[in-house]
Amino acid sequence: MTAYIVEDEVPAAQGLVRLLEQADPGLRVLGMADNVEDAVRGITALDPDLIFMDIHLGDDLCFRIFERTVVEAPVIFTTAFDQYAIQAFQANGIDYLLKPIALPAVQQALAKVQKMQRRFRIDPGILRELVDLKPPTYRERFMVASGGQIRSVAVDQVAYFQSEGRYVKLVSTDNHRYIVDGTMDRIHAELDPRRFFRINRQFVISFPAIRSMVSYSKSRVKLVLNPPTEDDTIVSVERSAEFKEWLDR
Repeated sequence: MTAYIVEDEVPAAQGLVRLLEQADPGLRVLGMADNVEDAVRGITALDPDLIFMDIHLGDDLCFRIFERTVVEAPVIFTTAFDQYAIQAFQANGIDYLLKPIALPAVQQALAKVQKMQRRFRIDPGILRELVDLKPPTYRERFMVASGGQIRSVAVDQVAYFQSEGRYVKLVSTDNHRYIVDGTMDRIHAELDPRRFFRINRQFVISFPAIRSMVSYSKSRVKLVLNPPTEDDTIVSVERSAEFKEWLDR
């Protein structure tokens, strides 16, 4: 199987290539484009079996591609849209990968494509409707208890979250520490991935909280955070590559 990637963020495109190599070593990526013009030329010339396509490109929205060339290969969209948009994709027989993309999602999407027996065309009108949908919304503040009082902590005042046993602790930029409701998984899912990153099971950090970084064993990265923490903050092996891409955005 051959594939073509349309993605205007280089780290995202490179990350997808690595995931595809893991999911299907026999899959061959024919090329990549980061804008409508190059995508039209590449898809027309290379005729891939499968296309991965971001919605928002550097020069325009991806539906312009379908207005300028016939796309018969199955298309898997990479999207950060909310659940309503995802339902619209599904209703029209279009598959998707929700950003940030994980390996199991890629494997599942490829398995679905391999079961398809026909090539199809996509109605650009469907995509026009999708791009009018609101982008994903993220948590803006956390309600915390402090000294018998309740206060609100804005996300831009959060340095990092730390899991301690059954509890999750919010550490603010001015070094106040609060217990917050919810699991680390749920809290992480509610945060803007451009600002926060989960480096391991114990920590979700904000970019401004990184004071310094040093290389560590097994290609890992050790962080020094501000405010400081007594526990080591080491990016796990499985998250190291994605962490470096996150830093480079």
